[in-house]
Amino acid sequence: MPQPKSIRKEIKVITDQNIIKGQKQNGFHVRKWKISLCGVNANGEEETMPYVDHVEYILHQTFEQPVRKVNDYPFILQEKGWGEFDMKIMLHFVDKSVPPFVLDHDLNFQSTHYEVPQTIIFKSDLKPSFVKLLNLPVSTISDRESSNDSTGDSATHKRRRDTIVKDKAKRVKDDRSSDDESRADSSAAASGDEWGDKVDVHQLAKKFQLLQPEDLVELVQLVKANQTSDMYVKEDGEAGEFHIDLRTLGSDLLAELWQFCERKLE
Repeated sequence: MPQPKSIRKEIKVITDQNIIKGQKQNGFHVRKWKISLCGVNANGEEETMPYVDHVEYILHQTFEQPVRKVNDYPFILQEKGWGEFDMKIMLHFVDKSVPPFVLDHDLNFQSTHYEVPQTIIFKSDLKPSFVKLLNLPVSTISDRESSNDSTGDSATHKRRRDTIVKDKAKRVKDDRSSDDESRADSSAAASGDEWGDKVDVHQLAKKFQLLQPEDLVELVQLVKANQTSDMYVKEDGEAGEFHIDLRTLGSDLLAELWQFCERKLE
């Protein structure tokens, strides 16, 4: 007797983001961003996902509520912040016996709109009722509108992308995001903060913005020379950017970067 085949469902993670005019934090523009999910059928059309019960977004720990639950399709999460970070997205299914599908999503500000395809593979040992749900024909979305998009995308779903402007020098970004600007500012203290007892990362990020282009190049080389697998360091050569999460660098490297900035800014 032939074994039942596994079932594949194609989905995509959609990210939209824009700068909030007049708002900055630690020298960076504050942005509003939105993430949503949708299914994709064999013809490449967007479709609903009736087999998904709810979605959990696991945000950066600096958010007051890092775990967000969204119940309704297209499972939209909207927030604001100034830092890029990696999040986890967990899809919980109608059949609770099926383990959640967990994916990693890179929230970045390279484009105002980008879509990332994902494939969910359901094993063959599923309840017949859930298999029936997975195989049911579902409605396609011919006109998916954003619930809070000031740019007003039309039904043609033309995808807008920012032109990446290359700077002469690398732009060094501290990828720390927060949903409360005042909380982030008030938490900074000259004696240090929760991520290290030697250096205040908020003040260090501000010092980065005061460095000359040639100093930034030297700073990047310093980070690379001391980089370990535990550190979040990402280089985007095309965009001319170097992204680091200061909290992952460790107190020794943070102290060295602080001293480097102090010398350059004397």
